[in-house]
Amino acid sequence: MPDSRIIGGEIVEVTRKAIAVLLLAGGLAMPLCAAEIFYMDHDLLTGKYVGDVGSLVLSGEIVPGDYDRLLAKIAQDPGRFLAQNKLLLASREGDVPESLRIATLLKALRSEVVVDPLTGPCVGACFLIYAAASQRTSDGPRLIGGQRLPGADEFLAQNGVPAQLLAELNRHTADDYWLTLADERALGSRSPAFARYLKTQCAWDAVVERDVLSGKREFAAMRAPLECRARVTQSDARKALADALADQASRR
Repeated sequence: MPDSRIIGGEIVEVTRKAIAVLLLAGGLAMPLCAAEIFYMDHDLLTGKYVGDVGSLVLSGEIVPGDYDRLLAKIAQDPGRFLAQNKLLLASREGDVPESLRIATLLKALRSEVVVDPLTGPCVGACFLIYAAASQRTSDGPRLIGGQRLPGADEFLAQNGVPAQLLAELNRHTADDYWLTLADERALGSRSPAFARYLKTQCAWDAVVERDVLSGKREFAAMRAPLECRARVTQSDARKALADALADQASRR
């Protein structure tokens, strides 16, 4: 059971109830074609065992029930997930409503979503999760793919997807459009809403951040904003997780 000194008594109590209800309802059973959800305990490049410090991974087709399975996995050890608050994402197929639910959860948790060439691309409905994330990272070409997804335009627009990219996606009815480098730059590595949040909560200065990353300024210029980001996002994530678990328990 998670350590209440790390994650707070409220989440621990809600977690106990949520897991108990899931077990009684058989909610942890995995459909045959469900996505795999596991912690990465080996280094992707070397294969070396790294223990319990690896990020959570969601890989494969996203099907109904995967939201509950993802939430249950996080609930098994909230401290472990929130220590990094990151999800490695790789999916070529997916149910749109289920992907929207997962996207909304990760956005509320302020999680970082990472698409890596070693775990695989994020295509189709998976793009909804990537696009809604507060922070997102991909490393290489042909990793983020999209298409027209019925009923998803409003969600994508509300999450700051540029109109030009949205129009391009709507011109494709199959998973045959890969975001270009220009597309990814336009989308950004941080959602507009999260950028505003950091500016309001932590006096985050994007110019100072760029200067530090380029070596024009010392790291010390970003120390206070980074510490603030860690503090406020962890607080928000704990509350969002408790709310999600309480909602899940009430629906069972």
